[in-house]
Amino acid sequence: MTEQNHWQLIPAQDFCCPSPPAVTRLRQGWLRLLRLLRLHAAEAEPEQEEADLPDYQAYDRRPAVAALDERLGSWRQEAQAGACFLLDPPYSGTAAIARDWADLHGWRTLTPPNTTSLERADVEQWWRGQRGSGPWLIDDLARYLLRTVEGMDFVCALLPRLLQGELGQGLVVCDSWMFAFVGRAWPLRLPRVYCFAPVGPGRLRQLGVRASDKVLCRLAARARGNPGLALALWTVERQAKQELPELPSEADDVTAFVLYTLLLHRGLGVALLQRVLPVVSPDLLNVQLLRLEQCGIVLREEERWRVSIHGYLVVRDFLTERDFWPDGF
Repeated sequence: MTEQNHWQLIPAQDFCCPSPPAVTRLRQGWLRLLRLLRLHAAEAEPEQEEADLPDYQAYDRRPAVAALDERLGSWRQEAQAGACFLLDPPYSGTAAIARDWADLHGWRTLTPPNTTSLERADVEQWWRGQRGSGPWLIDDLARYLLRTVEGMDFVCALLPRLLQGELGQGLVVCDSWMFAFVGRAWPLRLPRVYCFAPVGPGRLRQLGVRASDKVLCRLAARARGNPGLALALWTVERQAKQELPELPSEADDVTAFVLYTLLLHRGLGVALLQRVLPVVSPDLLNVQLLRLEQCGIVLREEERWRVSIHGYLVVRDFLTERDFWPDGF
């Protein structure tokens, strides 16, 4: 008997975060209050360590690719011009799934514009520089903008061409934080926007997590339905030597602007981060980044700073409390 595939692609408007149990909601509220008062809660005794914990970066993506193919199969086969959009919450693994799907069908992955092309909003020159022909994949739309006056022009020029089918058929992977930002900054609604349904006990077991339905429902709610985040949280819960990071007591409005910018752009190097946040002095920006790195909230990968997976939830709460635009995930 074939094992049920618990991956499902749904219209983004149908996504609904799993509701945490009442006890979990009370604890989350208590921890939020403690953060506001700059206090810390005593942690429960850690669980005994387990071997062979599932890896949030290396799980089997084939069932997810199959679900993506099932939903987009007729659209792909009909070779409809225009773009489909696939939302990618941080650390969900959606972009990697989309790349696997594109490779499966021989779709080419487009190269993002460099900073000069971005600021000139020269979509024509960028498009002429793409190799090959036929259907395509944009695997990270966040790399097609900077949150500056000039840096928004490129994506504002690109989106109408995508919607009108001028560039042919393509799949666009869009970070969920950027999608929320574009939804407020751009006057039109994007059509054909999909995401994966929130993770639940069935899919968590499919990903290798072994626990009761009650425990898995609590884990899914804590991770806001995000499979990669759920696997990372599960590893932390099961390992006695690891715990989730907390924001430094010095975190302030500047910290919030830095963290929001990193989430919106899915990571940035210091030079571009300084251009997006010109009101923050270079010395203060370096202090903010290094302090957050010491706390485990951000990390540096190949000269790009980004929010760490283990720091993501506390960062999301921190930004929401300060009325930043959160994603819908």
